[in-house]
Amino acid sequence: MPVPPPDVAKLFASFDGSSAAYQSLARSLDGATSEWPELRVAVLSTCTTEVLQPFLIVEAARRGLRLNLWFGPFGQIEQQVLDAQSPLFAFKPDVVWIFARLEDWAERELLQFAAINLSELRDAIVKRITSITAAARSRTNASLLWSNFATPRLPGVVSAPGLSDARSLNAFCNALNEDMGRALANLSGAWIFDLAHTISQCGASRWTDSRMTLLARIPFSGEALVALSRSLARVLRALRMPPRKCLVLDLDNTLWGGVVGEVGVAGIKMGDSFPGNAYLALQKAALALRNRGVLLAIASKNNEAEALEALAHPDSILRPSDFAAMEIHWEDKATSLRRIAGKLNIGIDALAFFDDNATEREWVRAQMPEVGVIEVPASPADYAAALEASEMFDAPLVTADDLRRAEMYQQQEQRRALQQTSGSVEDFLMSLDMKVQVGPVNGDTLERVAQLIAKTNQFNLTTRRHTQAELAAMIQAGAVALWMRVTDRFGDNGLTGVIIAVPEKEAGLWRIDTLLLSCRIIGRNIETGLLGLLAREIASRGAQVLIGEFIPTAKNELVRDFYPRHGFTAESADGRLWRRELLPLDSFAIPSYLHLAYAE
Repeated sequence: MPVPPPDVAKLFASFDGSSAAYQSLARSLDGATSEWPELRVAVLSTCTTEVLQPFLIVEAARRGLRLNLWFGPFGQIEQQVLDAQSPLFAFKPDVVWIFARLEDWAERELLQFAAINLSELRDAIVKRITSITAAARSRTNASLLWSNFATPRLPGVVSAPGLSDARSLNAFCNALNEDMGRALANLSGAWIFDLAHTISQCGASRWTDSRMTLLARIPFSGEALVALSRSLARVLRALRMPPRKCLVLDLDNTLWGGVVGEVGVAGIKMGDSFPGNAYLALQKAALALRNRGVLLAIASKNNEAEALEALAHPDSILRPSDFAAMEIHWEDKATSLRRIAGKLNIGIDALAFFDDNATEREWVRAQMPEVGVIEVPASPADYAAALEASEMFDAPLVTADDLRRAEMYQQQEQRRALQQTSGSVEDFLMSLDMKVQVGPVNGDTLERVAQLIAKTNQFNLTTRRHTQAELAAMIQAGAVALWMRVTDRFGDNGLTGVIIAVPEKEAGLWRIDTLLLSCRIIGRNIETGLLGLLAREIASRGAQVLIGEFIPTAKNELVRDFYPRHGFTAESADGRLWRRELLPLDSFAIPSYLHLAYAE
């Protein structure tokens, strides 16, 4: 379970999880979270869902979100979406959650389930979903979150409960969900909330309250209200907040049982039998995170030689090469975490810390409140589950660049080694043989660009968080959005830069809305080349003056001097707005060591 943010943690201290406690805490949170940014969530459904409100408010606040909820009348999904003047669009939602139950949309067909054409029914439902999504997308840039379909509990429809074949109701729902997933994958800003999984985790028999379903069209038991709110709040957090980039692990009694310095490598617990297999379960979970793009690091109070020997244990799943950074010594853990962040060139708030020692966890919380400290249970049997339940690595999508992140950081170490042997910075940059490809943001790159915008903090001039749908709308309205990909002699750094400029009302005036680089390529002056290509692109569209914007945050001090370094003059006394004439274009010099190519 996520640990609530410090400013509301005291309110959760006496929270007992009862329905009355949810009601009371939701009221208390209204004032305690008033300074938090607001997330506006609209709910469209085929049943009564207003009862979820206090549960959602509490579970969202536990995850650092302040919800403003609007519930549409049940059974009016199309009516709200198809009317551009409807209360739905007047609410101006950031997220629209659409919850349609199969038994509400296709009750007549399901009662004839044994005789109908199942393929035609699936096609009709998916067509209805895509039609609603397309209509909503034309009127709002909100993220559209569709619940998938759980198998209805309809007496008489299932001929032999417990048996399943290609024509069973369960198989039909599984196929329908697969068809729905494929259809929505092609629609920008549309996501699936896995309601079917949430119900299976709770237990279908405990999900509904038959009496309340019949009396008030509320198909949720008290247990279901909690489970659904937790799952939905978790998804909302993943949609709006970037995941942690690096999991920092302790060693003794975390990745193996025992203290290697006391019992030796032969005496540590790591293997197929308990408790050794519990530690291996955590290692497997950590390796799975690494394989989807999360960096792994070690912060251990230990003798380095003995620790590395333990990682070479024949039963160990994780090896030294799996870790992007290692701090193994006798200094305090906060010092180790700061060094890890520095080595990886990521913010401290990108770290998640997993240590079996409660004292070490409290020390890190006190010294570095930005770090995500995972509450570790007493039994190693529960370690892997605690890592998953922390929700710190939840992400709505995993890109190809994510899958290569660990490899990219290994290549970064090779670059550092080269830099140390180079005579000058210029020599180093020239020897990298950098090839920079720049192209327009489109359907092929929209997801990765939106992801980069959501999580980049250090080299980010404005730190605006645009969703896929918002990006698509900006481009449609005339914005120029360019992505950048960098390769060098050590490998491909991936899509690591974004610049977006929008035309202003004044003829010939354009403004840079977004300019960011991944931390992997900071320090190579690549941003100068990106700016030069943008200048040439917007000049071809009639631009004469470029306005740069700098919005300071606690994390982007690195780029405060970007605009004056690139020939812009101050347009405002607060240092936020900067101005530069576009002509002559050759004044936007592109470093000679960058081999630039433009991809159509």
